[in-house]
Amino acid sequence: MASKQIQCEMCSNENAIGYCKTCGYLGETCIDIHKIGKMFKTHNVSLNEENNDNPKITMRDITEERCKQHPTERTIFLCKNHDSVICGRCLHSEHHSCIKEVVDLLHGDINIDCDKVNTMKSLFNELKADILFLKDEAEHSKESYKNNADQCVEDCMELRNKIIQRVDELTSSIKDGIRERYEENINTFSHITKMCDEKIKWCDNEEIKIDDFVDNKMAGRLFLVSRHFEKEVSDARSHLKEIKHIHTFKGIGFKENKVILKCVFEDLEEVCEQHEEVTGSDDGHANDVVAFITEINKTRRELTALLKKARNELDESEKARQSLSDELKQVKQDLDKSEKTRQSLCGKLKQVKQDLDKSEKARMDIEAELKGTKEDLNRVERERVIMPAKFPHIEDHLNFKLSLNDFVLYRESTDWNS
Repeated sequence: MASKQIQCEMCSNENAIGYCKTCGYLGETCIDIHKIGKMFKTHNVSLNEENNDNPKITMRDITEERCKQHPTERTIFLCKNHDSVICGRCLHSEHHSCIKEVVDLLHGDINIDCDKVNTMKSLFNELKADILFLKDEAEHSKESYKNNADQCVEDCMELRNKIIQRVDELTSSIKDGIRERYEENINTFSHITKMCDEKIKWCDNEEIKIDDFVDNKMAGRLFLVSRHFEKEVSDARSHLKEIKHIHTFKGIGFKENKVILKCVFEDLEEVCEQHEEVTGSDDGHANDVVAFITEINKTRRELTALLKKARNELDESEKARQSLSDELKQVKQDLDKSEKTRQSLCGKLKQVKQDLDKSEKARMDIEAELKGTKEDLNRVERERVIMPAKFPHIEDHLNFKLSLNDFVLYRESTDWNS
């Protein structure tokens, strides 16, 4: 059993103070309508005890709830496409195209799966274990970095004692920086703790719901919860990982710069160095403090010698630059000569182009003449073909004349021989 506040199932504008066996839970206005409306005379309405604003409501499975659009119908189907529970009238009127994605919640397969319940609760336990681990880790880091910050403050004060008149302002600034980093770690701890408490509370609430559904044999509600259960747990884990990345503890390291400290003792220059160290890794777990410090073991005199050496190198570089400048000047002169040569070649190329243009013109003229000659030849050929057809007797006459000439020649040759 569980107590909760629900709304009127007819208007959804008021808290329920009564129950109608036909319409479901009713608010005060809807109960008054039941009293005076003719169509509600056959409805059986009962009021909650003392009209309490927070009545104790008996939990019912999802298949016993009434449809908001059709109060006389029960929600016995689940539309996966719209992720909503619907009644039979909704199925036929608004979800007809989703018929393949509709689940019958009264089907025999929709029951309490003990293995699934155990799996869900097991995942909750694992999630809570991860949360508690992160919380304990944050608690440990809080104490560790508190000692770290205190130690840094002590080191800072020791340095202040060495050069007390010249570093008061600097040490104060360093202390503020340390305290600021420490406050950031406290805020980080608060964020992590708050998030962990919220996630544990959410896990407990979800476990209570699952237990209530199992105790009351509400397979439908348990089925609805299980559909998104793994995604919700995955989202919670992702949130944990995100918290690990965003809220990281920062360690503060303090280190005396011995090189500059030597210079301080030489000319009382102010010297101090605040070293910041950040913890965290790709998987979000705290690691040991890592410091990246470039140590310079040189005094000011040694640095002066290095500066002189650097100046000499700069002079050599200037000489090399001058040499390169001279070479560049020579290259420029060569380029000028090349430009003149290029212009001369361009002139010759232009002349060659003109000669080519003339040759192309002559070629085109010859081609035109050849075309005319070809047309004349074709015309003569056509006439040669047409002439025998027009004058066939000329051809016969020519053939007869050729035969007569052959005969005369034959006779002459015969007479000559005899």
